[in-house]
Amino acid sequence: MKHYQRLAALLLAVLLLCGCMPKIQREYKTDIPFVQTPAPVQTPAAGRSAAEQRYGSVKLLTEPTVLVSVFLNAPGCEEWTEEARTDALARVDTALDWLAQQGSSYGIKTLLYHADGGYYTLHNAVSGGEQSEESDALLEELDALSARIDTADLQAKYSTTNIGMLYFLPVGGTSFAMVHYADSGEEYYYEYACLYRYDAYSPDAEPENPATYAHEMLHLFGAPDLYEGSTDAFVDEALLHYIERRYPNDIMHSTYDTDGTSRLQDITQTISPLTAYCVGLTDTCPELEWFPALADVAPGVFSSGADPEPDELPGAVAA
Repeated sequence: MKHYQRLAALLLAVLLLCGCMPKIQREYKTDIPFVQTPAPVQTPAAGRSAAEQRYGSVKLLTEPTVLVSVFLNAPGCEEWTEEARTDALARVDTALDWLAQQGSSYGIKTLLYHADGGYYTLHNAVSGGEQSEESDALLEELDALSARIDTADLQAKYSTTNIGMLYFLPVGGTSFAMVHYADSGEEYYYEYACLYRYDAYSPDAEPENPATYAHEMLHLFGAPDLYEGSTDAFVDEALLHYIERRYPNDIMHSTYDTDGTSRLQDITQTISPLTAYCVGLTDTCPELEWFPALADVAPGVFSSGADPEPDELPGAVAA
């Protein structure tokens, strides 16, 4: 449960409503919604303004967004069965329902669409495991695959250009997200979550739980890790101690229940006001006053520290 940063040509691993229910739509498709060309198509990032380049393909949770699920088969790995795929998609629905409920608790009607992208056979091997140190070659293949998404088709269907990929890997591992950093400019525009079939920390090959799905989805919208080992610039020891006392049930803090067990049918965690601010569900939170470094964070935007002042960024609240 982490997100990765990519800057320039380097791949840097970072451990890291108004009373109305939001609309969630799943569309099953026979064909994977990719442009079938031998080379990646030009990304929509080209030609965007400097302010627009702060965001990747997924922006704020308040904006209409399409999440496309693709099930990956890989050399030497157990293939996805239709039953396993159906079970995983049911947990995606659980995560999306939970996101809708959490948004409504902040008076926000979110609009999330879920498109089924079917299967894809990888050319590169998948490692998995607790560290999930996937090869640069695999991540580059996923980058290229993401760039082939048929954005014109999805925009016509859903009236939004905000698109994120959910890649389901066929082994056990620690799920993670590949997010766009403001420092990357036009590079690494497409954002995606890699969701493993099994929880790497479970001795019994237990499926990854829906809370982990929701946790990784929230990374795409700008949510930071709020646990020991996070390298988000503003998540220091003082903030971690505060989270432990004030928001121990925040989903960005843990995706397991307090007894360490994993739930497959529902999600008991919440989105705290701090996380809600980071993904755009609210324009302020008490922590802005108490933790000065947080005031430098623009909702929905990751940065390694080279970002401009918060009032220069779209959607930011100045300290």
